[in-house]
Amino acid sequence: MSRRWVLWGLLATLWGEAGTARADTLTTDVRGYAQGRLLSGVVSLAGKQVPLPDGSWILAGNADTTVDAVDGAYGAIANLVLFRLQGHVVDAALELNVNELPVTDGWGLSADCDRTDLVLAVVRYRTGWDGSCFFVTHSLAVTPLLPPAWEQALRFAADADLIMAPVWVTAGFRVANRRDLVDARFQFSPALRGVPVEIVSHWEDSAWYGQRLQADPRRLALATEVARWADHYGGWLEDGLKGRLDPTLKVPMPGSGAATSVLQQRLVRLSEQRASGLLEEEPYQRQVRWLHDNGIHPGSQVTDSRTVALGKALSYQPILVLGSLAAWFAGGAPILVEGVLGMLRVGLDTAVFYAHELGWERLAGQPRRDSARIVDFRYFGDHA
Repeated sequence: MSRRWVLWGLLATLWGEAGTARADTLTTDVRGYAQGRLLSGVVSLAGKQVPLPDGSWILAGNADTTVDAVDGAYGAIANLVLFRLQGHVVDAALELNVNELPVTDGWGLSADCDRTDLVLAVVRYRTGWDGSCFFVTHSLAVTPLLPPAWEQALRFAADADLIMAPVWVTAGFRVANRRDLVDARFQFSPALRGVPVEIVSHWEDSAWYGQRLQADPRRLALATEVARWADHYGGWLEDGLKGRLDPTLKVPMPGSGAATSVLQQRLVRLSEQRASGLLEEEPYQRQVRWLHDNGIHPGSQVTDSRTVALGKALSYQPILVLGSLAAWFAGGAPILVEGVLGMLRVGLDTAVFYAHELGWERLAGQPRRDSARIVDFRYFGDHA
């Protein structure tokens, strides 16, 4: 197919569906849509709601992917790639991974949410099998192993002569519970937001990395805007996982200044409940005070069982050995000999204790893995 006909087809899609795409996507699962379909508003994907920021989004890739190297029968993962265009330039891209079959043992969080070398990485909550996190970083448009949806999207972009940035600002999200997950990654073009085009070979060489970002006012301002927006968007994605989004919700793009924080949304809902009579004045004031004092952060975090086992080994065995040394010393044993034996016991007993703990967990079948583990997919862009 020639590029001219691809462009005419794309323009026809934009023109013909501009008035009907929003109504269609509120109730219809977008997995059944063909490449080139125009989407907007709140869309449904494998039973989950996903809010799209303002504007028209082109379905550029639509395929299934899988989870690699993780125990469990996860089935197929719906993987979609959407483009938001400004003329021939891809202003933003959205990569979605959503489970098609429910599971019973949870999905965990993304490894990027625990990194310390990104612009921002936040775990909103990690309790039981429930988890929500987001991160902001930059990504190089270089990926050797692309998922099928991205392969389709890049062919679509090439056929339509679309221009894609060599370096993107990335906002990634993971919302999961015991049964389901929504994994979303936005790529924003810096050039369309006042930042010069940059071409680098390695992620660490970029002006977005480390202290170089702090010294660049334009990049720092854009990173801050995206981080603020990501905090708001994460709350909407959590509601979408539970099917609680208002179908008429309008989500702004980063930097528009129209977003309200999740805390502000919670306060508004409490006010509405008080006005309707569902919430009396005293419990309303008490909850408002609690939100102002504590925010929306959870009161507990789940710790990886291997970390617990290691902590127990490191704290218990030295205490045991010191007790034995004291008893031997009181019995008149040579201090040097007992000291050497004690040091050997510290190392050996700690390792044995740790292995013993892990062995019992494996024997018991590890009935509760929770969200401390990591589950990721293949993504577009290099930010490692």
